[in-house]
Amino acid sequence: MHFKFSQNAKNFFSYITSPEGSHGGSGQNNQSKFEYQFDVYYCCALIGMAALQRDDDTSDLKDLVEGYPKKYEDNKAQIAGLLVATEAKRQGVDVHSPKLEDLMLEYLSDDETMLSEEGIKTLNAYALKGYNLIHDYPLSDKPTSREEFLEAFNIAINYYEI
Repeated sequence: MHFKFSQNAKNFFSYITSPEGSHGGSGQNNQSKFEYQFDVYYCCALIGMAALQRDDDTSDLKDLVEGYPKKYEDNKAQIAGLLVATEAKRQGVDVHSPKLEDLMLEYLSDDETMLSEEGIKTLNAYALKGYNLIHDYPLSDKPTSREEFLEAFNIAINYYEI
């Protein structure tokens, strides 16, 4: 299953992501761009999760990457855990409730991402909503540097966090 992002989001972040694709650039050290398109996807997912908001209309999303880029592989358990914790909070599931186990079964798997198909779809929905939120505030215009994006990310994560 692929992590997916909207074409609008890819276009909006085109000045700060590597044009070579989701698995990183060609080794050139460009400090104004992210090495992976997945970096921006993940930041948007974090904003969506902080806001406890997702956009489930993911029909227009385009493939970004299958599995995690190499630098994220060591963090897959944390990402999966954050997704389950976010869904538990969003749905009002107590951490001591048997319903938490149901969420874990729904969103987790033993594949290379540690996420089920539903888990990846849900992370995609958080990333889409995070993109919409950061685009609404504070980034109405395309960011032109990684630094500009990171400043906006910091503002957005604090503004939207519940």
